[in-house]
Amino acid sequence: MKKTKIICSIGPSTQTWENFKGLVEAGMNVARINFSHATMEERKIDEDLVYRAREELGANIAILYDTKGPDLRTCTFKDDYIELVVGETIRLVEEDIEGTKEAISFNYKGIIKSLKEGMSVLVDDGFYKLVVESVDEDGNGATCRIINGGTIKSRRGVCIPGINLDVPYVSEKDREDIKYACENNGDYLAISFVNSAEDIRQVKELCKEYGRPDMPIISKVETQYAMDNLDEIVLESDYIMVARGDLGIETGVENLPLYQQMMIDTCHAYGKGVIMATQMMYSMKTNIRPTNAEVTDVANAVIAGCDAIMTSDETTIGNYPVETIETMARICENVEQVTKYNLDEFRLSGTAIHNTIARCAVDASQDLSIKAIVASTLTGRTALDIASLRPESFVIATVTDSKIARKLALKWGVYTKLVPMYSDTDDIVSDGIKAAKELLSLEKDDLVCIVGGFPQESHTNFLKIDTIK
Repeated sequence: MKKTKIICSIGPSTQTWENFKGLVEAGMNVARINFSHATMEERKIDEDLVYRAREELGANIAILYDTKGPDLRTCTFKDDYIELVVGETIRLVEEDIEGTKEAISFNYKGIIKSLKEGMSVLVDDGFYKLVVESVDEDGNGATCRIINGGTIKSRRGVCIPGINLDVPYVSEKDREDIKYACENNGDYLAISFVNSAEDIRQVKELCKEYGRPDMPIISKVETQYAMDNLDEIVLESDYIMVARGDLGIETGVENLPLYQQMMIDTCHAYGKGVIMATQMMYSMKTNIRPTNAEVTDVANAVIAGCDAIMTSDETTIGNYPVETIETMARICENVEQVTKYNLDEFRLSGTAIHNTIARCAVDASQDLSIKAIVASTLTGRTALDIASLRPESFVIATVTDSKIARKLALKWGVYTKLVPMYSDTDDIVSDGIKAAKELLSLEKDDLVCIVGGFPQESHTNFLKIDTIK
C-alpha cells in the first residue's frame, strides 16, 4: 500500500465502469469532478461511478468538487476554433461577440481598460502569446500582435500577468456549484484562484448556509497575489493545492520550483495538507510510458511530503488513464520505502490534548519501530493530526461513520475501517489491532500503538502500545 494519495480527475476517458474500476484498483483515492467542464449529466455519471465503486468494490472513494472560480476566459468562437497566425494582429474587444481570427472577447467586462501597451496576454495555459500594441482611447478595444500561433478552441483560459480581476470572488455560477457540492454529499471542495483568506471565508459561509459547515476546503494557489498572502491562506484552509498551471503562467515558470516548495513548507509548518497538481504525467495522455522527468516529478512530490498528487488531462481525455495511475502508484510505493522525513519540519497548530497524544504516538512509533498507529476517532481529527506528523508507520483510523472515512481519504498514510460504537476501551484496543492486522501484513510480536477517547463523548484521552499475539 502507498501512503501518498492519488486524486483522479474524471472525464470522457474514465466515465465507463471498466476504466473507473481500473482507476480504483490501480490506487485512486479521490475522484475529482471539475465544475468548469462537467455538465449536469456528466456530474451524475461521475457520481454514480463513485457510488458503484463504494458498493461493489468496498472502496473508500471520496468526491472532490472543484469550482470554476473567477477565471478569465475567451469567448465562444465561430465553428469552435480559430487560427492564430504568427505575426498578424487580432483585436480584443469589450462587447460580447462570436470570436473569429480578427477579434475575440472575454467573459469579464472591464479587462480591456486595464491593458497597457507591451503587456502580454497568455491564452490556453500560456501556449499562445499576444502582446498589446495599442489600446483604444475609449477602452473598448485593443490591438495585439500574435507572437505564438496555432489552432485554439473556444473558452480557453486567459492570463494577463500583473492584472487582478476586479470582480466578486464568488460568482453566481460558483454559488450554485457550491450549493450543489454541499447538497450532493461532496467530501471536499476545491476553490480556484484564491487570493486571500477572505475569499475562503466567503466560501465557508456559503457552505454553512447550505448545511455543510464541516466541508473541507482545498485552496488552489494560482496567482502572485495568493503567494503574497500565502500564510493567511494556508491557515484558513484544510489543504493547499499547488496548481502549477496558472501559477507558472502568471509568475514565470522559473519561479515554480521555489513557490511550490514554499507552499509545501508552509503547509507542514501549520499542520495543513498539501496536494501537488498539473502535468505530473502529461505525456501519458498519448504514451504508454511517462518521461523520466515525469517519474522524477512524482517521486519528488513524495520526498517533499505531499499528502496527495493529482491527475488532470491524463485521466479525463488521455488514452492510458488506468496505466497512468498504476505507474504513479508504483512510483509512490517504491519511493516511500526509502523516504525518511525530517520530523522537525512537521508541526501541529493546536495545543489541545489530542495534539499532544498525536505527538506522543508518533514519537513512540519512531522509538519502538511500531508497525501501525490505530486512531479510534469520531471526527477524524486525531488521525489527521498523527498523519500530519509523518510517522514511518501507517495510520489506521477506526471510525463509525463512512462520511468521516471519506474525510480521511485524502490524508497521507491514513486508511480507514468502519466499526461500531464502543462500550469500553478493551473493545477499542482489540478491534483496533484486528483492523491493523486486516489492512497490513503484521506478524507475531509486531507492535501496534492505539489511541482513542472514552467515554464516547470524550476527546482523545488514552494511548496504549500492544503486541500482536
